[in-house]
Amino acid sequence: MVRSLYWRSLMTTNEKIKILIIDDHRLFSDGLCAMLQPEPGIEVLSRIYDSREALRAIRELEPEIVLVDFNMPYINGLELTRLLLENHPNLKILILSMYHEERYTETFRKSGIRGYLFKTVSAEDVILAIQTVHSGGFYFPNTSGKSNHADDNFLKALKLSPRELEVITLIKAGLKTKEIAEKLNLSFYTVETHRKNIKLKAGLKGENDFLRFIYEL
Repeated sequence: MVRSLYWRSLMTTNEKIKILIIDDHRLFSDGLCAMLQPEPGIEVLSRIYDSREALRAIRELEPEIVLVDFNMPYINGLELTRLLLENHPNLKILILSMYHEERYTETFRKSGIRGYLFKTVSAEDVILAIQTVHSGGFYFPNTSGKSNHADDNFLKALKLSPRELEVITLIKAGLKTKEIAEKLNLSFYTVETHRKNIKLKAGLKGENDFLRFIYEL
């Protein structure tokens, strides 16, 4: 485990960094908690599996750092980040994600988070990120900007237009129809039409299936 002068200074004052984990994947969330609990400088206050409970939990528990999953139902990581920072502007947020593309990192960086962690990193990296953010720094990975080729081939097979692919990218980044329209200089209804065409080409019936399809790409 990471050991540093920073950790030692915390330990000598018996202070612990108070952490809250928000992730709907229970196995990952519980595993992350088990990994962090032995660290003398960290206290995991709780694990939240439903993003809709986040605000209440933060008011009650008052964590210093929140680890937030990017891809969650109900309120995704980007929307939740904005909501949390509106209500708790001094809260330090670390995003956990499987997505390595630079566009996601940059989208979240602009939202006000303090760091972005891939879910494939080591325990030492997670602890280093927590330490860095708690001490006032930022923790962002180096990204190649390359997308998954299997996903690219799958999307090409659906014969999606370049504009439809842009819409998918922005939806995955957490933008709503109105925000996508503004970013692409399109009308609200044009973006809605692109969404409907994507659903049709992918054989999707409802909004839940559509969003699940988008976020699992």
